[in-house]
Amino acid sequence: MPGAVEIVHLAYASFPADTRVKREALAALATGRRVAVVVLRADRQLAEEESGALTVLRLPGRKSRRGPLAYLGEYAAFTWRCRRLLAHDPRFAAVRVVHVHTLPDFLVWAAAPAQRRGARLILDLHEIFPEFTASRYSGVVGRLGSALARRIELWARRRADLTITVNRPIDDLLATRDIGRPERRLIVHNSADPEDFGPPRPPASPPARSTIELIYHGTLTPLYGLDVAIRGVVRAAERGLHVRVTVLGDGPQRDQLGRLVGELRAEALVSFQPRVPQAELPARLGGCDAGLVPTRLDGMTRYSLSNKLLEYMHLGLPVLAARLPSYAQYVPENAAWYWTPNDATDLARAIGEFAAATPAQRLARARRAQEGLATIAWPGERERLLAAYRELLAAPPPPPPPPPPKRRRRPGPRASRLHLWRRPRRWLPAASRPDPA
Repeated sequence: MPGAVEIVHLAYASFPADTRVKREALAALATGRRVAVVVLRADRQLAEEESGALTVLRLPGRKSRRGPLAYLGEYAAFTWRCRRLLAHDPRFAAVRVVHVHTLPDFLVWAAAPAQRRGARLILDLHEIFPEFTASRYSGVVGRLGSALARRIELWARRRADLTITVNRPIDDLLATRDIGRPERRLIVHNSADPEDFGPPRPPASPPARSTIELIYHGTLTPLYGLDVAIRGVVRAAERGLHVRVTVLGDGPQRDQLGRLVGELRAEALVSFQPRVPQAELPARLGGCDAGLVPTRLDGMTRYSLSNKLLEYMHLGLPVLAARLPSYAQYVPENAAWYWTPNDATDLARAIGEFAAATPAQRLARARRAQEGLATIAWPGERERLLAAYRELLAAPPPPPPPPPPKRRRRPGPRASRLHLWRRPRRWLPAASRPDPA
């Protein structure tokens, strides 16, 4: 790897599959510095790749989606490997900025060797660790895990020079969790990158057809509410609506969702298709009538802002979405077709309202949604991130911490008695000393 790395991204994720890590790493190249990305290595991926001033290093590890102890072990192993890399690999000896992507929050521990050499630390909170833990695990495990995650989050934020969040609701939440010192925070939204999706597309009327074509793309997990979406489409069809949904992607819930479609006899209404390459995604999504965002509402998702939502709006697609509090902060009621989260019957109602809307009404809502997101478009978000990079790179490195004081070793009580017994007894009166002869 020619040249010394000055900006390094650490992420328990795949690259370039994680679009946020990819966007921000590519943005860092505009600083003119050499950038490295340290991520997980998936099957058939190279351990090292170089493209210009960008180097990708992939470490062993995988996301198994098993129990809490397995998660913790996988997180810890990746964190340890990253720390050793930053501590011992000479290519990272001159790192100026370490950009840590969560989860987990304790991945910032891996940045300690670089921080001791004067590097600045960015903590990029993709998720909120306490709410994530409480949402994923119920009962005592969830409560204890959430409490521990809260302490880890505060510790990580205290170590960071800059904390980045992905939306306003999360930033507002962090403002209520004081870390005991002034904190610099920055919001960088997961807006669609024109490099991937092209410039924003003006909303346009789809070709006339008798069946409403809905689409969902992304990972298939219970969190994203695909079972609700399938049941909602079935109930809308039972009311006489001509509707069909395409599910584009894969994930741990794929087989379960397939069985649900079979149980509901909905094979004609639901189509599963594999994930398509990023370059083909805009054309595939743009051929549908509306995008579907059925995310479940829980303690974590109430603060989330779906990437899918932003991508549909970037492409000018009308949106049918679960009414999460965070969505309402960005997309008003008159810019989408909302329904009550986790409620398939109310989704059927929203599908009916969308079906009854005229082409002009659909276009009007799609335009309002796209106009509302203009203030968080990726070019502006990228410039804010670049300004933060340049400021951290220009700042003089902090003075190294003073060396720890040397401790004088004291013998224990047993050692002291032994020491006194062995040495000459000069503390005795002269008349009491043993005869040296």
